[in-house]
Amino acid sequence: RIVPKGYLPLVLVRDDDDEGASETRVLVRVRDLKEPCMAALLEMAEQQFGYGQQGVLKVPCDAERFDHVITMARKSKVATR
Repeated sequence: RIVPKGYLPLVLVRDDDDEGASETRVLVRVRDLKEPCMAALLEMAEQQFGYGQQGVLKVPCDAERFDHVITMARKSKVATR
């Protein structure tokens, strides 16, 4: 797949105890990585998967929570303008 300019591919990993881990691929705007909530997710990724991940960056977060984090970050940015 071709990644559009200004975006970064991530793999969201959700650990379901009963079913094992499930993965969802998403594209994130690079500018969204500057948000404090994204920094927290990246720190969690480093703690769980290590700093030197190969290939697509894995983040320990399910898709629903990730969408919520991105939506709230964008709303807070609009509110401060």
